[in-house]
Amino acid sequence: MKCSKEKSINNRLLWVDALRGFAILLMIFFHFCYDLRYFGWVDWNIPNGSNWWPFRYVIISLFTFTVGLSLSLAHQRQFRQKTFIKRLAQVFVGAACVTVMSLFIFPNAWIYFGILHFIAVGSLITIMFVKISKVAVGLGTLVLVGFWSSLLKSDWPFELFDQLLPQYTEDLVPLFPWLGVMLIGLGFGGILPVRKHDIPKNRITRSLAFMGGHGLLIYLIHQPLLFGGFMLVKFIIGTAN
Repeated sequence: MKCSKEKSINNRLLWVDALRGFAILLMIFFHFCYDLRYFGWVDWNIPNGSNWWPFRYVIISLFTFTVGLSLSLAHQRQFRQKTFIKRLAQVFVGAACVTVMSLFIFPNAWIYFGILHFIAVGSLITIMFVKISKVAVGLGTLVLVGFWSSLLKSDWPFELFDQLLPQYTEDLVPLFPWLGVMLIGLGFGGILPVRKHDIPKNRITRSLAFMGGHGLLIYLIHQPLLFGGFMLVKFIIGTAN
């Protein structure tokens, strides 16, 4: 019996990669707008404005949910240790690169626990529940309820190292509430029949899926490219004047 390439390699589904790719598109747009404000071309209150903060929450939710879902698809039937360790190492290295780059670009607001840092730590925690999907959903729901009721704080455990960290950071994705979203994504991957359904293949879905399948690389290079592009435009405008 033959099976499609989409489902036989790493248990990948087109819609999962496309959803992650859509999150990446939103992230690039968000950072593009942030850079416009950073270089002084707009006065938008990004990322802390009332309209921008919910938008950021949507992006992070999509990322953390799809990470949990992907962990379930890849390891729910059989834990693939080498694949997990390899991917985890890539994310840890990427997170370290983000921290180092931010130390040079934002020395007073460097990134100590951004989205990649969270994905690395969250994956280590979430993978323990890959065989118990219902428990993952229940625990994830408890995390969200605990956060909304102020029992779980977003500044934990960073408050323990407050003197070593900047007062403001350019990107922070704390364990709470996002660990809850990742756990729910993992649980849904094991409970719901997600493998039985996929989206049609066309130019848009394939493009989004390609972006989703190369999300780590795109995340690492998109902001330096945007920043470099804005600096070049600013230099050209300054020279012309």
